[in-house]
Amino acid sequence: MRVSSRPDGHSVRARACIVLFVLCCLLSTIRVARDAPNPRHTSDDVSIRSDQRFSALKARLPAHGVIGYIGETGDSATPDYYLTQYALAPLVVDASPHHAIVIGNFPSSQPSHIPHDLQVVADFGNGVMLFANKDAD
Repeated sequence: MRVSSRPDGHSVRARACIVLFVLCCLLSTIRVARDAPNPRHTSDDVSIRSDQRFSALKARLPAHGVIGYIGETGDSATPDYYLTQYALAPLVVDASPHHAIVIGNFPSSQPSHIPHDLQVVADFGNGVMLFANKDAD
């Protein structure tokens, strides 16, 4: 069987394979772009809900500086901490209760253990609390 070639040395079969490959890639890309959610129209944006949870607290905090943080333990501890940092920026949120001002973030349960040197200043509901550290410098 003889494969016809073009003057430039590429066979018709090779060109057809390349065109078919490119079309498959384009179809795949179109499907991904069509099925992707629009970031402007997501109704369940975690960062927006986090900003709303911490809005009353943020109004009571200084504009800049370092504050402490305590929260729940378990699988959601790290994501909850990062969302707190995001919501309270530009404040630096340190995962330590050894600061004069400490944030309590308990979105799914009541705090089970609060260090003895922390005194509740305000409970904003929805698991957001503000503490003062009696022993901090």
